[in-house]
Formats: sequence, structure tokens, C-alpha cells
Amino acid sequence: LEFGWERIRQMGIRVILIGTIEIGLMIAIGFEVGTLLGWSVKESVFLGAALSISSSAIIIKILHDTGSLFKPHGKLIVGILVVEDFAAVLLLSLLSGVISTDSTTPGDIAGLLVKLTLFFISALGLGALFAPRIVNFVARFKSHETLLIVSLALCFGLALIAEQLGISAAAGAFIIGTVLGDTSHSKELSQTMGPVRDIFAALFFVSVGMLIDITLVADFILPALVVSVVFITAKVIITTVATFVMGHDGRLALKVGMGTPQLGEFSLAIIKVGADHSAIGAFLYPVTVVTAAITCFVYPFIFRSASATYILIHRKSPNLLKNYVGILSDWLISIRTVLSIQGPITTKVRHSSKVMLVNFSIIAVLIGVATFLLRFVPELSEVIKLHESILALVISAFVLTLCVPSAIFIWKSLQAITDDLSTAILGRTFILSSPNIWGKANLHSLIKDSVLMLMVGFLLIWSLPFLSQLLFIGSFSAPIPIILIAALAVLTWRTSSKIHNLLQSAFSRTFLGEFPADIELETKKDAQI
Repeated sequence: LEFGWERIRQMGIRVILIGTIEIGLMIAIGFEVGTLLGWSVKESVFLGAALSISSSAIIIKILHDTGSLFKPHGKLIVGILVVEDFAAVLLLSLLSGVISTDSTTPGDIAGLLVKLTLFFISALGLGALFAPRIVNFVARFKSHETLLIVSLALCFGLALIAEQLGISAAAGAFIIGTVLGDTSHSKELSQTMGPVRDIFAALFFVSVGMLIDITLVADFILPALVVSVVFITAKVIITTVATFVMGHDGRLALKVGMGTPQLGEFSLAIIKVGADHSAIGAFLYPVTVVTAAITCFVYPFIFRSASATYILIHRKSPNLLKNYVGILSDWLISIRTVLSIQGPITTKVRHSSKVMLVNFSIIAVLIGVATFLLRFVPELSEVIKLHESILALVISAFVLTLCVPSAIFIWKSLQAITDDLSTAILGRTFILSSPNIWGKANLHSLIKDSVLMLMVGFLLIWSLPFLSQLLFIGSFSAPIPIILIAALAVLTWRTSSKIHNLLQSAFSRTFLGEFPADIELETKKDAQI
């Protein structure tokens, strides 16, 4: 609520890379620590997964209290926490699968990733379209209680949908929070929701503490101390180095690294899942809880000492090392700057890709929502007194009709991309000045059409599993939905175009920070240049 998706989106791919590097290495280190302590393979895997996640609740609270939430290092820390939270959802799902089936295939992992991605895009895109309007309507009543109830309804509603999809209730609640954080009433929402959030946080940590048998502290205090020292040291070093490698200076990188060593609530949830299913020893849960408690006491001191630590390291480091780090930092920053520079053709391809990506996301979301709704066709058919197959057919045809405008935009964008790519390969000047020499104009068309067919083939292959769920329903075969879709497309073209424009505007603003008109305007300017 306090950060909002817009600020998270602006941090870009660098935060994802930092989070991915840090999570992967922390899992490996946690596994090695568990192995050295004589624990089983499963226990070591669970420990590694737990150590890879930091506490969003505690860290963001410290960032807020110290006024660091919106500073450069605070934004990077929150971005890393976002990556970790989604990784935690994935880890929870994977480890639960391992516990229940004793095996997880690559297909299971791929399916879970697709489901998470589709849910993420759907919740953010549709949430950005509807949530602000709902909040603005409720805010007219000037009632904090009504605003609180509606906000909680949105939170629990999306959490319930995520739970129904087999993802995680936490993922749904987290996403709707970032959407509501971008509304014009975000400050009022944060103030109204703050006490409720603090109550839930207190209940969570108190209930976790009550699960520990304090008479057995002597049995797990030593492993907890070892895990705590390794966790804090590894988290600080890995996150600092990863941030530095992504092109940030040493001072900022150290602040980010020393802002993350706090074991998270997701870590406790991961260990609890293993303990509840007897997949790991009962001792691992109190070890993790005590580790979380130790890091909770130590973390504020570590966070506040980042500047002093940097000064001390800079003062005590040899000149040779300082010069090397300085040169390396300048080099990495220069690489980041160079990579951000775009040429004319690259810029045009990027703009066309944005339009295609937004419209492809709209199609994926519409089909995903329809597939989810088809689960409840039996219940809906009883309510509206309509045969299940007919109702399912109507839903599928309507949704696919809404996909038609996006498909047209994708086709036009594909044509523009392939034309620009073939121009870049052969050279615009040579093609235009010598169109008939060695058949270069024909070669240009051949490359353009080949790339276009490859892209279309890839998109069709990706879309077929989803389309098949909508086109083959009950005793109806594919031609019937196709005919119905064609009829609906003709009759409702204006309506579907208006809905498409609304969706494209919401998705462009949410994921790209741009409006479709802005993208088209930039493309026209590049063409004129």
C-alpha cells in the first residue's frame, strides 16, 4: 500500500536480476549449511529456501520509520523484497508438491510458472482498471469504515481467487495492495489499513512464538546461532555484490546489502509446511524461529550502521583495492548507460514490441479469466437456467470476440517489427538505393516474411493450449464456436473496440508507464527523423 506498483515498475529489470542472484546463492548456501550440520537433504533444501527470503513486514517498517522508504536504496530494497515474495510463493508451491508426491517434474514447475505469470498480469492489469474506480466511488461517502471494509473485501477477494488457483493467498493480497497503492486515495488507505495490518502482524508473530517449546531452547540455540551468523553474513555480502555488479556505486550497494538481513515470515511459512507434513525434523522449526528472532533484534543496528561501515571499509582498504573498485564501478555504470541508449531502428522495434506485448497480455488475460470462469459453469447454469454447454459456448465466444481487436494490433505490430528487422539486417540505404541489384528487394521481402511466419507460428503454438479449452466444449465442435465468434465480432465490433481501447490503456499504463497514444506518437516522431 505504501509503495505502489508504479514505483516498483520503475525499478526495472535490474532489481529482478539482483533478487534472482541473491535468492539462488542463498538457497545454495543454506543447503550447504544444513549438510555441514548433518541434516538430511530435504531439511537442507528447506533451510536454503527459508534463508533466501527476507521479511517484508519488518524491513518496510524500518524503512518507513527511518524515512528511507523512497530513497534510492529503499526503493531497491523494496524491489528485491517484491522479487523474494514472488519467489517465496513459487518455492512454497514447489516444496508442497515435493511433499505430497515425493517428486516434481519440469512440467509441474513450468505449469506453475505460467499460472503465476498469468495471475500476476491479470490481477495487475484488471486491478488497475477496476480498483481505482471502486475506491473513488467509495471515497465519496467520506467514511473510513466503508473504505476499510471495501479495501479488505478486495484484499480477501483476490486472495481467495489466488487460493482457488492453487497459488497462494499471500500473492493475491500482495498484488491488490500494490494496485491500491497507486490510487489517488493511497495515503488514506494506508492510514486506515495500518492498524488492521499491525494487528494481523502481531497475531502472526505471537502465534509463531507460541509454537516453540521454550524448555528445549538449549537443544537448538547453537544451530540457530550458526544459521543466524551465516544468514546475516551471506545476505549482506551477496546482495551488496549483486547490487554493485548491476551498476550501482559501492555506498548504495552496501546500504542495500545491509538493509536485507532479516529472516522473513515466508521463511517461517516454508518451514512450517515441511514440519506439518513430517517432511523435515521437528527441530528445524524452532531453529528457524529463533534465527528470525535473533535477526529481528540485530537487524535495526545493522541497517543504521551502513554509512559508518562504508566509511570504515573505505578508510581501512588498501589504495590498490580502492582504485580497482572505483574503476570497476565506473566501468559497470558506463555499461549500464550504454545499454540504455537506443538507435532509431531499435527504438522503432521497441515501440512495436510494446504494442504487441500489451495486446498479447490482454489476450492471455481474457482467455485465462474465461478458463477460470468455465470452472463455475455448472453452478451458473443452475442459477440462470441455461444448459451448461450453451452457457460455456456463449462465454467462450464472447471472450474470443474481445480478443479480435488485440489480434489485429498484434498482426500490425508483427509486420512493423519484421520490416524493421529485415531492414536492419540488409541495410536501409542499400535496399532503397539499389532495389534491383542481386535481387535485394526480393531478399528483403523473403527475410521479412520468414521472420513474420516464425513469430506467428510461435504465438500460435503458445496460444493453442488455451484456445483449445475454449473451442472444444461439451458436445460442440470447433466450427460452431468459430461461426458464433464471427457473428459476434460483426455485431459487437464497436463495443469490443471500446473495451479493447480501455484494456490497452490500462495495461500500457500499468506495465509500461505509457499510454498507447504516447507509443504511437513516439513511433511517428522516429519515422519523421
